[in-house]
Amino acid sequence: MSDLLTADAQRGARVVALGLLARVDAAHARLADAADRSALHDFRVAVRRLRSWLLVEEGLPRPMVPKRAHKWLRRLARSTSPGRDDEVLAEWLEKQRAELPVRQRAGLNWLLLRVGEHRQLAEGALQEEISRDLARIRALLEEKLARYEVPHDVAHGPRGEPFGITMAALLRAGTATFVRRMQLVRSELDAAPIHRARIAGKRVRYQLEPFVELVSEVPAAIDTLKSLQDVLGDHHDAHVWTERVHALLAEAPTAAIREGARAILARVEQYGLERFAALKTMGLEGAAVPTVALEEIALAFERAGGEGVEVERKYLLRALPVPRPRGRLQLIDQGYLPGARLVERVRRVRSRGTATYLRTVKGGSGVHRLEIEEECSAELFAALWPLTKGRRVRKKRYLIPDGDRTWALDAFTDRRDLVLAEIELPSVESEVVLPAWLEPFVDREVTEESAYVNAVLAR
Repeated sequence: MSDLLTADAQRGARVVALGLLARVDAAHARLADAADRSALHDFRVAVRRLRSWLLVEEGLPRPMVPKRAHKWLRRLARSTSPGRDDEVLAEWLEKQRAELPVRQRAGLNWLLLRVGEHRQLAEGALQEEISRDLARIRALLEEKLARYEVPHDVAHGPRGEPFGITMAALLRAGTATFVRRMQLVRSELDAAPIHRARIAGKRVRYQLEPFVELVSEVPAAIDTLKSLQDVLGDHHDAHVWTERVHALLAEAPTAAIREGARAILARVEQYGLERFAALKTMGLEGAAVPTVALEEIALAFERAGGEGVEVERKYLLRALPVPRPRGRLQLIDQGYLPGARLVERVRRVRSRGTATYLRTVKGGSGVHRLEIEEECSAELFAALWPLTKGRRVRKKRYLIPDGDRTWALDAFTDRRDLVLAEIELPSVESEVVLPAWLEPFVDREVTEESAYVNAVLAR
């Protein structure tokens, strides 16, 4: 659906959820085919995607489904884990056969037998649980996801937030969690932190997947996340297999089988070390997480949702207008942080004896640009300001009301003779009428001239 990001957040989230529920049904139908070797895996992934997606309701004003739906899906997802773990372990064990000495293959064959027996039991229990739970999960979700309420304001109509705005906030929160969890990984013994980082990364990836065809940066970000998660998953598998083989080793009936099982255990442990080495090569402490790309996607979500769009026109003045109407004076110091693709600035605004500190991300050019801004602390500004050395502007800004709009006159005070006038508009089509006190001082409009963008003027 091409308007997904512009849709009301409740509608967009539900449309995606219903599509994922249909994929669960399709994967479930394949479980009856014993020859379909990937059926269990695909069903498990489909359930996991649906369960993860329903967590986007954390960013919605009201939940999409009742708590029991999450409980049932969690139980269904967990019920598929043992069978899938056995399947992956059996595939890995079989690959070791050619490299094992003949005398150790008795242990390999015995392990494969035991894993296969456990898998059959697990799959039998799985079929029973699916037949019991899936029908009621489907009925509940179809009922709750099909309809929702949107509050209406008498003056302005529906008040639902655009889906793009909700997804941008969720993506930033998910990225921060992923980075934080990656930073907790220090060694190959950190099995629990690695597993938690893997789950956080999967959740980010599942949030991105519905937008593969809507936002151009999404496919590359998904590929990067998938590569990282594959390595995290391999290490997690090795940890699970080590515990499993070690437990089975205690039951080995003969010395020959024990010898082979110990050899397999050593190979599993070595596999875990190798996968952690691969993880280190990709970069720990968040270095492998595509944070810049994910922030660009978040900005694209916001653009699609209509948040933070700045429409303004800019004019070069011959001098500061005198006389001019009374207005409010601001003293502005702003600097730009290093970055090739993102334009982020920090700003201190002093006016009437108080100071305000702001962080801003801008994108685009010309009349219609993206601007996302938030207030920050004096301490954060002080920490970031040194990073802007060589990319700063200082100016006096005069804010002069003009009907329902306001002109901003910027007189630069950093040793250059430059005065600019800006006005924010409600839309690109809005007409600008220069007031009589300003028109004689206007040299020309420079909205489309990149030389007069503050980030370019910074020095």
